[in-house]
Amino acid sequence: MSAAGGPRPFTLSVRKVSYGLTCVTAVLALLVVVSSILVVRYQRQISEASQYNVTFDYSQTAAEILRLQVALKDVIGGADPAQIKLRHDILVNRLGIIRDNAFATRHQLTETGDRLAEALRQLEPLLADPSDTANLQTAYDLLGPLTTPILRLASRAHGEAGDIVLGNQTTLRQIMAIVTAVTIVLVLVGMVLVGFVLHQNRRLDSISRTDGLTGLANRLGFDADLRKVDGKPAAVVLVDVDHFKTINDTLGHSVGDGVIVELASRLRTAGADADTIARIGGDEFAIVFSGEAAEARSLSCADAVLRSMDEPCRVAGTEVQANVTIGIGAQEASQGAVLLNDADIALYAAKGEGRGRYLRFRPEMKQAFLREQAIEDALRRAAAAGDFSLVYQPIVDLSDDRTVGFEALLRWQHPELGSISPTEFIPIAERSGQIEAIGRWVIEEACREASRWPSHLYVAVNVSARQLLDQSFIAQSWAALAQNGLDPSRLEIEITESTLIVDDATVLDLVHQLRALGCRVSLDDFGTGYASLSYLQRFPFDKIKIDQSFLRGDGVAAGGHAIIATICSLAEVLDLRIVTEGIETADELAAVRRAGSHFGQGYHFDRPLRPEDVLKRIARDDHDRPFPHAANATAA
Repeated sequence: MSAAGGPRPFTLSVRKVSYGLTCVTAVLALLVVVSSILVVRYQRQISEASQYNVTFDYSQTAAEILRLQVALKDVIGGADPAQIKLRHDILVNRLGIIRDNAFATRHQLTETGDRLAEALRQLEPLLADPSDTANLQTAYDLLGPLTTPILRLASRAHGEAGDIVLGNQTTLRQIMAIVTAVTIVLVLVGMVLVGFVLHQNRRLDSISRTDGLTGLANRLGFDADLRKVDGKPAAVVLVDVDHFKTINDTLGHSVGDGVIVELASRLRTAGADADTIARIGGDEFAIVFSGEAAEARSLSCADAVLRSMDEPCRVAGTEVQANVTIGIGAQEASQGAVLLNDADIALYAAKGEGRGRYLRFRPEMKQAFLREQAIEDALRRAAAAGDFSLVYQPIVDLSDDRTVGFEALLRWQHPELGSISPTEFIPIAERSGQIEAIGRWVIEEACREASRWPSHLYVAVNVSARQLLDQSFIAQSWAALAQNGLDPSRLEIEITESTLIVDDATVLDLVHQLRALGCRVSLDDFGTGYASLSYLQRFPFDKIKIDQSFLRGDGVAAGGHAIIATICSLAEVLDLRIVTEGIETADELAAVRRAGSHFGQGYHFDRPLRPEDVLKRIARDDHDRPFPHAANATAA
């Protein structure tokens, strides 16, 4: 299984082995160079010795003496005396050659040369008059004793040249033996180098396919192993750590790494029969099963992983409760890439259902995923295309049924996808990082529309956590108010309980900034989230909006009306106004009035209205119940 630990370490240091092989190769290469130089040198000596140049010089000198003697005899016999001068000059030249050669110098053989030189000096006066036969005969006799010593030197030089050739040949054989040995060693070292390189390449390949933190396969190794299951019964399990960024941010990256290592160990145990276990992302793992009962084994593995996460991860003395969400893609015969995509879609669906669970891919998941992708893509152009619109639901003072404001509700009518509910596209906008731009458009549009209403009416706008925590949110809100000439007191910002736990210190500061700006701030959907009563003391809210779930269904059975009454009593003590949402019937209206709610909102009063219908309702309200004075607006 590819998950089994990282590669074994080298016995020797890679660096030491590299240095050693490099040094050996350098020494051997130097030996080859030196041997090559010696081979060339000895070959040159053999070539020179084989040409017998010194032997030739001595032999030619002896021959020239004989030729001069012959010339002397011929002249004595009446021949042309000019040839004596020619032969004499040649012999003088030969004397210079044999006296300067290395052989004579090396063996200090200068006596014969000196005798020949002396003889040539004596010849000059004897040869001055070619007609004097007596002098010519004397010259002839003077040259006679010189031939034998010179021939003896030629023989000796010839023998020495042979010895040189033989010695050099012996030396060359020794050098060639050395070169052969060095070559063999070079070949062996080359084989070692090739083996080392191959081993190093295998090690590097293993390292490149292994996650350094966990020892599991990494994405590269996983992709290679995934291709092996093409066409086989197989399953891919994707495991994602829930809220891993929060673990890193709150406990530190070292603890986060420890959680990853601990999870990898648990995955090895849960997927002991898997083909591959890999870490393919910072907090994402993949497990591959193939062969018989691959799907059943993958489901069993997912169960085991979830059970193992019931126990906290112990990292450096700290217990960390980490959870995972799992997606599974399984088919009898498919491409590995398709299985991975299916598992990814199933993981996405599992996160949407609440995390901490696993889901097996179903075809309808893909349709939902593709729809979400289409919505995400369309969101980028919706505001510019004019597809967004706002409707406004009245908020009514329960003491006199007078409208005191409207909540702005976002609507989206897409030309192809049709009407898309905010409950569907708002989470997508938050995940894709588009909620800030959408929220900015909503505030600007709500302020623009509210500027057309009477000054005693306010507009309430829901703000997501990401939008509220945007550093430019306060400035954008102020710009929208100023651009439309809307008094800040007529803009009410609604935040949910879940927003408070994201970063309560930052949110508290932002609420104070909004209040300082003059805006109202209300806590929306109170009682359905995570907020504790301490938040009501710490945060300067103007209103609490009670969720409609306390009015009907399970809420009523669980004492929802009593809870509303309790919240109203608490709000009275804290000097907070109460708005009860979702009032649809007269009985529900009566119940919330008895509970002490100050304001109401719901279909009993009116449906969300288009801007032109808002103006009609305002005109109708003013006709039926003229607003007495602006002081009451502040109480709203």
